Amino acid sequence: MLDQALQIFFASVGRLIAVGGGAAVVAYGIFQWLGKRSLDQHFQKQLEKLKHDQQKEIEKLRHDINALFSRISKIHEKEFVVLPTAWELLHKANGATFEVIKALKRFPDFTRMSDPQFEAFVSSSRLLDFQKDALRGATDKDKYYAEQMFWFELEDAKRAQAELNNYFALNSIFMTEDLRRQFMEINQALASILISEEVGHGQPYSAELQKTKSANLDKISQMFGEIEAAVQKRLRYEEA
Repeated sequence: MLDQALQIFFASVGRLIAVGGGAAVVAYGIFQWLGKRSLDQHFQKQLEKLKHDQQKEIEKLRHDINALFSRISKIHEKEFVVLPTAWELLHKANGATFEVIKALKRFPDFTRMSDPQFEAFVSSSRLLDFQKDALRGATDKDKYYAEQMFWFELEDAKRAQAELNNYFALNSIFMTEDLRRQFMEINQALASILISEEVGHGQPYSAELQKTKSANLDKISQMFGEIEAAVQKRLRYEEA
């Protein structure tokens, strides 16, 4: 309505100016005043709209920043849980693997046991019932027991390595790129050693298998210290 009224007024002023005279001068002054006022109102509206749009943009940016910060915080919180757990699982897998491959192992000397001692030991051992019976009747009890324990220890190590592998597969996304690479490499080295031990057990000596195992052991020893330092560094960073 206001725009229509202004259009009518301006049209009337235009006719007065065309006619001339004092009325035209007055009308021209009014025209200038109304024109300036109209422009001021127009620019004021545009300024208010611009301020409103800017405020909306600022609010959206603030929301995006808060959302991003929240996601980053959650990732860091998850990393604080993942790294100690992964390190613990690595410790267990490494320890279990070492039990399989170490040259010097302590086993009971059955030749020194009395019958009651032997029976008590066999009954409380982790051997299965058929293995216990086989041990009782074995000619070389020490050799039979050591052979069975090898497979138990191998199974323990494979289970520990599989647990590490599964945890890593599910949670490596919360690790840094360097830690993901380090955990992956040491996990693969542990798996390679266990495969070599299983394949080569009871077989004639193989220089190739021994070379591979030694290389993996050296790699694991070096990487273990590197991973420990990297994990500690990340955890100190999170605490800071």
